[in-house]
Order: sequence, then structure tokens, then C-alpha cells
Amino acid sequence: MEPSPKDTTTQKKKRAICDRCKFPKEKACICKALPDTPLSALFNRCRVIVLQHPHELRRKNRSLPLVELALFGQHLSQTEQQSSSTSDDDFVMTTIVGRRIGEKSDDAVLKLLSDPNEVVVLVFPHPNAMDLEDGLALAESKIKGTSQNHEGETKSATNTTSPDGNLSGKKMTLIFIDASWKHAKEMDNKTEAAGVWPKHLIRVQLTPSTSSTSNQEETSNDAFVQRRFQIRAPPSPDHLSTAECLAWIASRVEGNSDIYEGIMKVLDYMVELWRGFARPDGDNRKGGGSFTDGDGCREMTQKRRKITSNKK
Repeated sequence: MEPSPKDTTTQKKKRAICDRCKFPKEKACICKALPDTPLSALFNRCRVIVLQHPHELRRKNRSLPLVELALFGQHLSQTEQQSSSTSDDDFVMTTIVGRRIGEKSDDAVLKLLSDPNEVVVLVFPHPNAMDLEDGLALAESKIKGTSQNHEGETKSATNTTSPDGNLSGKKMTLIFIDASWKHAKEMDNKTEAAGVWPKHLIRVQLTPSTSSTSNQEETSNDAFVQRRFQIRAPPSPDHLSTAECLAWIASRVEGNSDIYEGIMKVLDYMVELWRGFARPDGDNRKGGGSFTDGDGCREMTQKRRKITSNKK
């Protein structure tokens, strides 16, 4: 008996998924853009904590998995993140899934954040946030055991030098919030209200307009390029993806542009493939399907419609 058209439709083959990057092998695999050697080996001066909203796990158009692939060569579960630690009490990057720090954080992270001798930097826009350069300079001065008072006097502590050249051997802890901008603000506020952010927390914010050149064609390989992750629509051009912020700031702290370039190579390649699925008429509701199943594009289109209706 011949199968009905309905039966034929249900018999469609599922797309083969790459075991490494988890994208469809045929059209969306990004493994060719991954660095030959995982970038985690370049992290000597800082460690990264990512507070991720639970809803982000449902999204297929998120940037954090690109960072994991570039740093470790694979996606990491919580268990694998611990096994990738540089020592028993240290790590390169760990992701905490929850609506605030302390909700589902492990004891090691909470202990690290509560230690007044640790230098902890939160990267997120805030009225009290310092410019990136000033904030990192303050963090570096604390790591080196120096502090400046209002008279400009400097007090220095005895420092030791680690094999990688880092004074005192201490690392800077960088915290990033991975969520939609609405959820990210809520997560910051909840963590602050719960009193979990350490009193010695240094808040910094990255302003792309002051970090990038006016002409992208003249931008060098290690310079910041504004808004490269174009798959999700930001509230403004100054809002960046988690991968862009993390890559740029970690590369600045480590003094190694290979970190930024390596992560951006993966991100740029993903965006390039996504553009190949976008519709030429500019209606991208079905564009980028291999990555987002249309969710990200539909989100952007709905925002445009809302803006248009408000104007009417």
C-alpha cells in the first residue's frame, strides 16, 4: 500500500547533529572555526564565573556555548567543568544556572566570593559601575597588593611572582550574567538584595562605543569590533552578547589577544552561517533555522511589529 502524503511527512529524517558542537553536521557545524589548541591554557591571571538564567538553556541562539567550545574544545556539563579545573581549588570557567548567586551555587564559589582577599569583578551595566579601564586598574592594584588613598599616597605589600609572571600569584575573578537584558537586571537586583554580592565587589561596564574604532575597515585583528553577534537583537548598539564581553575583557586581563580573536573567530563563523539561512527580502522569521529554529528571528520581528504598532 502506498503511504499517504501525511505518512511521508512524518517519515522525514532527523538532521545529523555534530557530536562536538551540537549543531547540524551538514549545514551548521562550526568545528572548523575552533582553535587547534583549547584557549583555556591561556588563562593564567583570571577565572570566570557565569551566572546563567535557566531560560537560556532553552535557547539555541545563545553565545555562551561558543565560549565553552573555544576554551575547552567541547560543551561542558557542571561535572566536566569541575574536572577541567586548573587545581583542586581553582577553575578556568564555571557556569551557575539560577536566578541569583547563592541559589544553586556550590560551596567553593560562595567561599571564593566571600573571601575579602579575593579580587572579584562583576561585568554588568550599573549606575555605580566604573569604566572598564578604571575598574581593571583598581582590580590589578589590589592583586599587586597596592592601594591608593585620596592624597595619592601608595602603600605596597610584599608580592610573590607566579611562574606565569602574575604578581602575588592571585587571580582576578570575573563574573558575567548570561540572560536576556530584562532577566539579567532582575538577577543582579536579586543577588544584591540577598546580600550575596561581596562588599569588596568591583563593578565595571564595557562601553563598546569607546572601545571600537569609527571605521571597522581600519580595525586591527585584536581591536574591539562593535556588535558582532547579530543573531539576537539587543536593546541598543551598546549592549553586547556574553561571548563578546567575556572574550574582550578576559583578553585584556590576560594581556593576550589570542583569547579574543579565538572566540570571535567561532562567533563570526556562526553568524556567517546564520546569514546564509536568512531570507534575502529581510524577513528573517524563518532565517537561521539551523541554529534557532526561527526563535531568535521571530523575537526580533515581534519587537519590530510592537515598535511599529506603538508609532501608530
